[in-house]
Amino acid sequence: MLIGIDASRANKPNKTGTEWYSWHLIEELKKITSLDVIAREPQGDRGNPVAKIRDPHASPPAGGSAQDDRVLRFLLYTNTKLAGELGRMPNSNWQDKVLQWPLKYLWTQIRLWWELLLNPPDVLLVPAHTIPLLPIPRQTRILINVHDVGFKRFPKLYKPIQVWYHDLTMWRIKKRADVIITISEFSKREIMELYGVKPEKIRVVYLGFDEKKFFADGGNPDILKKYNITQPYLLYVGRLEKKKNIGNIIKAFALARAKHDNLQLVLAGSGGNQFEEIKKIIADAKLENEVIITGYVDSGDLSELYQQAEMFLFPTLYEGFGLPILEAMACGTPVIASDMAPHTEVGGLVAYYIDPYSPKALADAIIKILDSAGLKAELREKGMLRVKEFSWRRTAEEVLKIIIKQKN
Repeated sequence: MLIGIDASRANKPNKTGTEWYSWHLIEELKKITSLDVIAREPQGDRGNPVAKIRDPHASPPAGGSAQDDRVLRFLLYTNTKLAGELGRMPNSNWQDKVLQWPLKYLWTQIRLWWELLLNPPDVLLVPAHTIPLLPIPRQTRILINVHDVGFKRFPKLYKPIQVWYHDLTMWRIKKRADVIITISEFSKREIMELYGVKPEKIRVVYLGFDEKKFFADGGNPDILKKYNITQPYLLYVGRLEKKKNIGNIIKAFALARAKHDNLQLVLAGSGGNQFEEIKKIIADAKLENEVIITGYVDSGDLSELYQQAEMFLFPTLYEGFGLPILEAMACGTPVIASDMAPHTEVGGLVAYYIDPYSPKALADAIIKILDSAGLKAELREKGMLRVKEFSWRRTAEEVLKIIIKQKN
């Protein structure tokens, strides 16, 4: 059984949410299939095929061939040579294939499609929200991740070309995908409501976080100097764009500084849609020296920023999951988040929730946590327990079950 995986997003040098998801999913699949994985009966408790592990150096099963067609083989499609760990294969059942393409755009729509047409895999796994619009051979089962459909729910928060392209792709996904994998029950409901996809076609698989990078060990103050950050500071992590509610974060920060005038606000991320408007809000509030915009931060430094922050602010208006909530909790940082799904789905009972449309509500929460060492410690301890329910390995195991089920 040949599983083709679009690894192009995972191979990007400066990764954000979707790219990191792709990278971790592939790497964890490698680990749990470092021995041969064979789809076999009997079925599991819920009618799902179960996996059997066989040493790839052992003799083939009686009556079987040296190339057992039940063994899962993986082929990573990429537009450039795979870098670092991504390019290291655990065994001969994992291979990569560079699909050369001279243009900056249309690699998925033309080059990947052409490969699928000439050499169709049994299963195509796409960790990001795009499949070729042209016909793909029906013999190929398509599994695709749709992380969220915010572009459909709030089109004014996106560029028109983004809305048009993602909407077109989503209708194609509805028609051609065999399974849509999404990352929260909230996103599942959104896909069903906005695109009329039947619930049985959608599988929810939660994200994980990188336990090797995001943990609490006290932090290194030298990293703060690198970004001209001084403590105490509040932290936001993510793209700097309007849908992330950056304007209200800045307004709430200005209100909180009325009582805690030594605070800084650190916005860790790259500029996105309507970034110029965000910079104008900062300038109008005369907070250019108090608001630090770091630009892209690699994951090693990011852990340090989380750990040494007074708290993490995530009052965003729309998410598919909200991975930074987990990362902050893993680093022992109290989290203030929007009182809406999926934030409440991810944060459970341990984040401090507020109305994201009210800067005063956010400011009051900031001040309350700053003024209460007991509340801060409680949020920290409960958050570090909460994140133990999530891991990238668990994510990969759930996706592998879905892959194996395509055999039947």
